[in-house]
Amino acid sequence: MSLTPVILCGGAGSRLWPVSRETHPKPFIRLADGQSLLQKAFLRATQLPKVSDVLTVTNREFFFKTADEFREVGAANRSVTFILEPCARNTAGAVAAAALHVAETNPQDILLILPADHLIADQAAFAAAVAQATELAREGLLVTFGIRPTA
Repeated sequence: MSLTPVILCGGAGSRLWPVSRETHPKPFIRLADGQSLLQKAFLRATQLPKVSDVLTVTNREFFFKTADEFREVGAANRSVTFILEPCARNTAGAVAAAALHVAETNPQDILLILPADHLIADQAAFAAAVAQATELAREGLLVTFGIRPTA
């Protein structure tokens, strides 16, 4: 039973205008270290154990841009699969498409849904949380991650 990270990269990018925009949404914005949030999500996924393939849900407009971003950080050495949404259906539609794909190709795999626009600085803590969540998922539980509010 492997882990299949699913990177969601299909949003319109309207919330951070003018830095992000419809043709250059938040996942593609370069941070101070030169990497985009999308690249960081890809690297975060590929550094986890028992990952054989990274599944990315995007759309036709972002397919080549996403592939280029991945290539810049070593995707040539990894198995990457793309699902192209015919039209945006938000998170639930993208997750459903990924789940159906994995159910057909690797039905025993556990999905790890990774929005392409999150910044997670502590890879070790992330990997530990994913390992713990994976064990719970193997028991048939649905696991979500979040940040405990302090204010």
